[in-house]
Amino acid sequence: MRRFLVLLALFATPLCAADLDTVRQQYTGFYTAAGADRSSPRMQAALAAAADAVRGYIAPGYLRSDGSWSDINYNETPSGTWSPWDHVRRLAAMAKAYRTPGNALYNDPQLRAALEAAIAYVPKFYGLTTPPNGNWWFWSIGIPLDLGPTLVLMRGDISQKVYDDAVATLTIHIGLSPTARALAGPLPTGENLVASCDTHLALALLRDDPNILNAVRDAMASVAMPVVSGDGIKPDYAFQQHGPQLYNGAYGAAFADEIARYALMTRGTSFTYPQESLNAVASYIADGIAWTLYGNYFDASVTGREVVRPSTTGYSGLAALIEAAGFDSPRRDEIRGAAARMLQSWQWTLPPELAGLATVAERNWAPGSLYEHRHYWSSDYTVHRRDGWYASIKMFSSRTKSGEKTNNENLLGSRQSDGRLYLVLHDDDYFGRDVWPALDWARLPGITVEIKPDAADATYGFGSRALAGGTGDGRNGVSAMQLAPLNSPLTANKAWFFFDDAIAFLTSSINCPTANHVETVVNQWPLHDPSSPLVTGNGWYWCENIGYYFPGRDAVTIARPTRTGTWSSLGGSADSTTVTRSFLTLSLDHGSYVAGGHDEYVIVPNVSAGAMQSWAAANPIAVLQNDALVSAARDRRTNATGIAFWRAGSFNGITASAPLVVYLTDDGYRLTISAADPACASSGTIRLSLPGFNPSMIEIPSNGGRTYTTTATRGVRRRALR
Repeated sequence: MRRFLVLLALFATPLCAADLDTVRQQYTGFYTAAGADRSSPRMQAALAAAADAVRGYIAPGYLRSDGSWSDINYNETPSGTWSPWDHVRRLAAMAKAYRTPGNALYNDPQLRAALEAAIAYVPKFYGLTTPPNGNWWFWSIGIPLDLGPTLVLMRGDISQKVYDDAVATLTIHIGLSPTARALAGPLPTGENLVASCDTHLALALLRDDPNILNAVRDAMASVAMPVVSGDGIKPDYAFQQHGPQLYNGAYGAAFADEIARYALMTRGTSFTYPQESLNAVASYIADGIAWTLYGNYFDASVTGREVVRPSTTGYSGLAALIEAAGFDSPRRDEIRGAAARMLQSWQWTLPPELAGLATVAERNWAPGSLYEHRHYWSSDYTVHRRDGWYASIKMFSSRTKSGEKTNNENLLGSRQSDGRLYLVLHDDDYFGRDVWPALDWARLPGITVEIKPDAADATYGFGSRALAGGTGDGRNGVSAMQLAPLNSPLTANKAWFFFDDAIAFLTSSINCPTANHVETVVNQWPLHDPSSPLVTGNGWYWCENIGYYFPGRDAVTIARPTRTGTWSSLGGSADSTTVTRSFLTLSLDHGSYVAGGHDEYVIVPNVSAGAMQSWAAANPIAVLQNDALVSAARDRRTNATGIAFWRAGSFNGITASAPLVVYLTDDGYRLTISAADPACASSGTIRLSLPGFNPSMIEIPSNGGRTYTTTATRGVRRRALR
């Protein structure tokens, strides 16, 4: 045995060294687009844009002779921004241009000299004796994320002293372990841990240290796996950061980009993921990233406080998709279809390292279709996807946080988790048009709200009610929440019924003991054309290809305000330029001192005015009941029925022993039941009785709010459940 261990030790170092060299090759090859078709239009555009940007960075007088830039305040204290970060971001772009074949500045001696001078300047503002102050993220993550790749790419092309000094300052700031506390900041978790692994991957290559890379592999293998508590991927493939906050499109998007890129860089070596972790990476990208992207943008409900940043796009999501499409996994075909679909609408120039992968995607993979429904029970969030539109509902409960204000961002977003509807027909209906500064943040679509001066502010936290959940059959479903907004005495029961071409909205038990008016906001639509006609009919309205149907109700408040605002008022930017946008707002006024109010309406997206008139005349969605016991609706065309039991009780002969959300499809013989505990208890069962069916009693496991699906039969075929 002793001889075997000695032999193992002798072979281990050469094997690790060989694998480390392979990782170095794949790392450098990724950032320099090795093997990519330089003649493709997307790659040509990427190379030209990269060269143009770098020419601007090294312009005489802009980059000073000492390696500093004239527009950067190197004495600034980092907060939500830090201008010295631009120094290393420019360095990374310059290093990639210098090392990428096909770039007009490839191996350019003037660029090499500029790089050496600018790298030599780094220790002057990020040095061994520079005490970290202000926002820790820039010191421990932000600067290293760009400095590391720069040094890996430029090793051997700059002086040894400049290289050694830069590696030394990087080492002192981040330490030798990806899981330990860096010089500044907390212990890394979730996305911050993955970012720490990214910086330590570069450090391992810079120091030729397989021990660091082993630690990176182990940390990445662990963080890629779903966790029940703490920051990271949840078992339903939602992503949470800073506590139980939904963040697929912000922290979770950067996380996805980095874990997919790591898989590419380490493939075929001892430093790659174990298979279980690699499969989890692919599942998160397929079920957590692809699902929350529509066109070029993430759903606003998964971007957290980043919704107020003018630069918010789906870039990191696209990067994760095209990177994950390049390694083998059980989800590869789905991921390739999602990548190809997103590239159809992507309007911006990609960096060369992604442009090459994107060209492969466009040439070889077919876009998938969208006809899907999913509830993320860990995060009180529901998604309903169609080829011509996208909708989601964002809730919160005693298990989840409504949002956050960090670095003074998200100053008016307190209502974003109150059952907010995010409905888009085109990816840029909100994003890309500067809509957010002009939005009335107290009247977000879908919410029921007490109208008062501080209705929209920076009040965030856990909810006070446990009931928020959903279920469905993968195509359609039902979700429900007991609403108790922060900073308001208002309460209500809100339920959403998702069918093939429409969503029914039922609110009951609306109570608010104040003189302030209470409204249910049907929509606050950012008009593409302020003069777009509003077509009206018998109980229905239509504008810009969205139809609204109000069964049995005439009193709908219609407004077409033109509003102004600034990004700076939201806290997402210093930009105080006034933005002006026009909206169509439809709302239901419940009055003041509301006791037991209710409302019902249906939204039909992606429909012409004529088709909406026909739809309303047919009235295919029936509201079956909407009170303190049950909210229920049925699609008469398919016999699909959604039920939200607010408490134990019976509806049309069906009895639930506790609050329950149920989605039923009935073919006249077999009843398919999808059900979930909206209180998301971790154990126990809820009894659902179905007289006339076999079995007549079903035990629904609570199981944290996960959907339980089963069937029951009548024994003989007859008319479907009515």
